[in-house]
Amino acid sequence: MRGGFGSALRELTCAMPGRACRECSLNSVCPYGYLFETPIDGRSAVMRKYTNAPHPFVFEPPIGTRRSVKEGELATLAFVLVGQAAEYLPHFLLTLSELGRRGLGMHRVPYTVMRFEDETGRVIYDRHEGERLLPPEPVALRVAPGRSERRRFALRFLSPVRLTVRGKLARRITLYDIAAALRRRLFLLSAFHQRGAPIEADEIFLDAARNVRLVREDMRWIDDRRLSTRQKREIPIGGLAGSLVFEGDYGLLKPLLAAGEYVHVGKNAVCGLGRYGVVTEEERNG
Repeated sequence: MRGGFGSALRELTCAMPGRACRECSLNSVCPYGYLFETPIDGRSAVMRKYTNAPHPFVFEPPIGTRRSVKEGELATLAFVLVGQAAEYLPHFLLTLSELGRRGLGMHRVPYTVMRFEDETGRVIYDRHEGERLLPPEPVALRVAPGRSERRRFALRFLSPVRLTVRGKLARRITLYDIAAALRRRLFLLSAFHQRGAPIEADEIFLDAARNVRLVREDMRWIDDRRLSTRQKREIPIGGLAGSLVFEGDYGLLKPLLAAGEYVHVGKNAVCGLGRYGVVTEEERNG
């Protein structure tokens, strides 16, 4: 989906197809240039440290093991737009519709976009009611330490997570690894895609994550691959799946972990990897 979406978006919106995005004077106002080749603001010393900006969107494929959809069946795809990327929601609708017309995957399977819903379940687009697209209700995330409260909680990974720890793809991860990756990801997403000051997630999150106790670990490595439309080859996207149960200061960590439920964590988050849900002991028992 990500590769096909990117190709369709570029063909629909690129005004100068023979030129590299970073050499194009329209890059800062081009939907494809912004979403896939976000310009780096040279005025900021922080931004100059990075050669690539994080993509301000995340695709969330359906949870489960079903890998195919029969003709005539409905399938759902969720996606998250971060910060200023929400302004490009009409382009998402247009591009997903065009990709459906062209066909998805190696076999060019066609589909039709029937409906968009926001997070509350409110219908903001219905194919049977015309082309009007209503604005969704944005979700504001305040990433500041919460009120201290010690309890048991679990992270359930709904898609494989790929975390790089000390330069290597980790086969075992800690809450500290997750918190550190989230802290960096949220900072970069806000620095490049949010108007105003970027989110400076407090280091107290790292201290709290370092001091939690691992109660139970049920993680396993899952090998998987995806087809790269651009490279015309399969790329490994294996990662860790399962759950981790901790006991510690969940109250303090809650805002950071809640934000991560939207933006995911680790490599290939844009494609849907690194998706997790947080469950407290009371929720598990209730």
